[in-house]
Amino acid sequence: MSAEENRKNINKNRRALFEAEAAVMYNRGQAYVTRSIVMENQNLISKNYNAAFMGNRQLANQNTDDLFRNRLAAIRNIDVSSGQVAENYREALTNKTKLEYLEHRSKLNEKVLKISEKMAEINSQMISVNRDIMEANEEIVSFNAALIASNTSLLNGGLNARNASPSSNAEIIAANAKKIEDIKKRAADNKKKIQLLYDETSANRGRILNNSQDIMDRRKAILANHAKIAANQALVADAISKL
Repeated sequence: MSAEENRKNINKNRRALFEAEAAVMYNRGQAYVTRSIVMENQNLISKNYNAAFMGNRQLANQNTDDLFRNRLAAIRNIDVSSGQVAENYREALTNKTKLEYLEHRSKLNEKVLKISEKMAEINSQMISVNRDIMEANEEIVSFNAALIASNTSLLNGGLNARNASPSSNAEIIAANAKKIEDIKKRAADNKKKIQLLYDETSANRGRILNNSQDIMDRRKAILANHAKIAANQALVADAISKL
């Protein structure tokens, strides 16, 4: 392998290297954009979770408690002066109402447990993600440490063009060409993965925003129920005052 042939191959590698660098840096930017959207989605999901669980759910549960409180108060106002049969009717209705509440509550407890199980699975996945991030950071640290050692060696006399030959140069050039092709292939694969992830993330954004709207609509319905319950409470209070 002559020095001239090596020069031509170096120039060939230079263009391929530029193209590989452009692909890798483009993917880097797109990966950051996609990760940013993923994190934004995560924050929106957390907002929806708090609005649905800490907001709507608590309001709806309060409505349920108020409804059963109203019903029990109304049952207690039943006139039982006619005798034991009427009194038994009132007590049976009281037990029936309490059982309805407990049945409702036990079913909700079951759903809460299922949700908690899913959240526990998600937490396990997040722990795994954190571990992956830590491993990636360690890889960067190790890579930098190796570069520091290599640079130190080069600065201490490791760079000496007098030891080079056309044959040794050709080996470096060939190795560079192979690595360029490997990098370009990996960049092409990464580009496809980024696009798939971006599409999925964008679709998730639409679903998240739809959930946000549903949560707000449901809150309006809960508040409307709350107003009706308050009106019923006034009727129960009037009935109590007539005793």
